[in-house]
Amino acid sequence: MKMLNHTFFACLLGMSLVSCSHAQQQKTKEFRLPDVPVTLTAPEDRAAYLSLHYWDHFDFADTSLISRPEITEQAFVDFLGILPYTDRAQAAIDTLFRRAATGQEMLYHFIGLSDKYLYEPNSPMHDEELHILVLRALLDNPCLSDTDKIRPRYLLEIAMKNRPGDVAADFTVTCRDGRRRQLSGIKADYVLVYFNDPDCEDCRRVKELLTLSPVVNDLLESGRLKLLSVCVEGKTPAWEKAEFPAGWIDGYDADQRLTREQVYDLKAMPTLYLLDAEKRVILKDASFEQVEERLS
Repeated sequence: MKMLNHTFFACLLGMSLVSCSHAQQQKTKEFRLPDVPVTLTAPEDRAAYLSLHYWDHFDFADTSLISRPEITEQAFVDFLGILPYTDRAQAAIDTLFRRAATGQEMLYHFIGLSDKYLYEPNSPMHDEELHILVLRALLDNPCLSDTDKIRPRYLLEIAMKNRPGDVAADFTVTCRDGRRRQLSGIKADYVLVYFNDPDCEDCRRVKELLTLSPVVNDLLESGRLKLLSVCVEGKTPAWEKAEFPAGWIDGYDADQRLTREQVYDLKAMPTLYLLDAEKRVILKDASFEQVEERLS
């Protein structure tokens, strides 16, 4: 991601990013950016042109570039950094995968890069909205077989659940006192749903962050925030031994419906959803830092 800001903003300012001659580029196989027309002066227009023509000089037939991450992978990362600045992101992604289909090996390589940076939950560039655009591009790609499209079709179906702005799917948890609570019945300005497995090391880390957060605790004390902790694996020994702050609603999914029916996209633990008073999703699969910033 090292070139992200330099690449994008330099192009918007019309600066030259090609320091080598054409002959040197051919020799070293450096990634060559398109020349944005000087007639395009608005940042959004320059971003749109750059995203749509980003791969014009890339040789998709040269499979040796697959083993040159400093060229191909870095270029892909920088390409992703441009997309939030344009409303032509879907067209730009469609163009990339159409050109990558020159050969199956190169096409699969870019699919893998998309998974690595946009889908993997621990990626610092994880972005479900951009990944949805990739999945749509793959499903529309005539060079992929029906078998190749099984996975993107499945991932798209899951990704479309409980998106920001949607009313979150309702579910029931069983609390320590045996009472059953429904998500829809929780009344507060905000509801933070903490899907977790008490055996998970990262779950314990996020639990501690939530427990110690002044922002979270102040809102809990005022009643404006309710925190619902859900053990998705059911009534496990680890959950029975675990202790949670008194102000939390602490329960488990007795029927394991959340995972069995894939009601939510729970590809990794923990998973945080921030909801508003109407149970509309504000943040989906958010980090603790994103939640705390939104609540501040």
